[in-house]
Amino acid sequence: MNRKAPYRQRGAVLLVSLLILLMVSVLGISAMRSSIFANKVATGVQADAMTFEAAETAIAVAYGTLAANNALQTVFSPGYTNTGCVTSSGMSNGACGANSTFDSRGLVRAEAYSYFGGYKALSGSQISTTGGSNLFVDYKINVLGQSAMPSYNIENHHLQEALKRGIKPGSEID
Repeated sequence: MNRKAPYRQRGAVLLVSLLILLMVSVLGISAMRSSIFANKVATGVQADAMTFEAAETAIAVAYGTLAANNALQTVFSPGYTNTGCVTSSGMSNGACGANSTFDSRGLVRAEAYSYFGGYKALSGSQISTTGGSNLFVDYKINVLGQSAMPSYNIENHHLQEALKRGIKPGSEID
């Protein structure tokens, strides 16, 4: 009986399977790093959007405060400033404290600074009354909405100008 000698195994299958395993591992690590990067970008975009909206809300709340004062007898003196902290329950006077946050998670602080930027006479706004005349003017009130997310070191600042009608300083209502 003539038998052939068994082939000697040289480990080619083992080498090929190890190479395939290495390639799959490299692809897995690359996909994991890519998803971590995408997650960081999405978190940054969300944090930036939150601070943007907080600054805009601070401006809207400051406008609401100005609009609530609807008396034409309003007179803003030079140097008028108002600072308010916007929280989830509304706006409070003064700057935000360490624990004053805009959102329920306690991540964002939002403040509004209003300051008198001068006034301009309105054309045709002079009103004659007995004993004199009054001049109504538009006060230029600059409102700065500022928000911050300290945990991500993100800040947003938005400056807008509002006009508020009132009496020119020095005029009196008859």
